[in-house]
Amino acid sequence: MTLLRQSAWIGVLLVVSGCAVFEAKESRYLRSAQGQATQAEIRQHMGPPWRMGSTPAGEPQWVYEVREEDPGSRWTSNGLWCDEYVLTFDPQGVLRRWTHRSFFHGGELMPDRCESGVQKPAV
Repeated sequence: MTLLRQSAWIGVLLVVSGCAVFEAKESRYLRSAQGQATQAEIRQHMGPPWRMGSTPAGEPQWVYEVREEDPGSRWTSNGLWCDEYVLTFDPQGVLRRWTHRSFFHGGELMPDRCESGVQKPAV
């Protein structure tokens, strides 16, 4: 029974560490920046936001879209992956929370907005 239990723990650790390898660099950065990075630091690291606005409560909110072509065969593309990051800042300009959604646009390489595609689980 001990060998089975050890094997199960090793399996869990491999799965968890494997997921960390595939986490987007933007997600890794935002996780470390939450609660401490300012708007200026975010802009320096991620560049200018795609869209800026505010929440109904008046908190500054930035939207980033990260697009990546999904390679198909040698001559065609399967479409485009578009990751949307919505960052919300407090009145002092510190990152308080963020969300990540991932969308797929089959056969479409230049969608107007990420959210016009099919939402997929974000990793």
